Amino acid sequence: MQQSLIEKAWRLPEPESYFRGLEPPEGVPPLPENLLLYWHDYPHERTIISTRYMLILPARPIEYIVSGNQIELDADRALLVKPYLQRSVPESRDRYDRLIVSFEAPEEACYLPGETVMKTSPESQAAAERLVDAYLDGDMLRAIFELVLLLRELSRHPVRREIPPLSTPIRLALNRINQSLELPLSIKELAAESKLSTSHFRRRFRDELGITPGDYLAERRINAARRLLEETDDPIGKIAKACGYDTIYTFSRFFRKRTGSSPSEWRKSRLRT
Repeated sequence: MQQSLIEKAWRLPEPESYFRGLEPPEGVPPLPENLLLYWHDYPHERTIISTRYMLILPARPIEYIVSGNQIELDADRALLVKPYLQRSVPESRDRYDRLIVSFEAPEEACYLPGETVMKTSPESQAAAERLVDAYLDGDMLRAIFELVLLLRELSRHPVRREIPPLSTPIRLALNRINQSLELPLSIKELAAESKLSTSHFRRRFRDELGITPGDYLAERRINAARRLLEETDDPIGKIAKACGYDTIYTFSRFFRKRTGSSPSEWRKSRLRT
């Protein structure tokens, strides 16, 4: 045993009871889940709207655009993109080396950083390396705990909030969109539920998210369609309904307009790669 550990252990108080220890704080949220790590070294100029948290750890200076906000990141910075926000990486440099940690977590989780951009410390760098080691070893329980430690350490070094918080009407509209993609939602309906006029809703949505509500809804549906085509064997008709389209014809026309290929062509091309 290391001497430093021995010295710290000597400082531990005698337990008042050998049957009652420390309890977690009341209301501790669930741990992160559905963890996915990957490395990208290329720009991804296509707009992406993910349903997951995305933690970006760059290995060199990189630029991100999140909901219309341009964010310059140095190699000693980290960026946390919340779910349902539009993001892209413009093609302006030769390399974009970055580690991406994608996960799901409740919005109120106490381990999530409160700021958009954070400074990485030696402790967070070490936690990130342990996280990658655990992920490569296939030890998901250890990886999840290392992610929590990484997020807590990053929280201690906030830099600035690059993305203003969303207003209540727009946040409610996003929840409605993302929980009801299978429904034929209209902008007028979303505006009414947000207690705003249609014109005010359109303007406010664009101001806060950098995209019109119609384009946002289309991007969410096309991204959901891509995921279902790649990750499931569901028939095209079932995927069309899950993305808010009554007929395969309408869905296929929408998909081809957005991607340049039909849903079946897209699925076949993904299977070949």
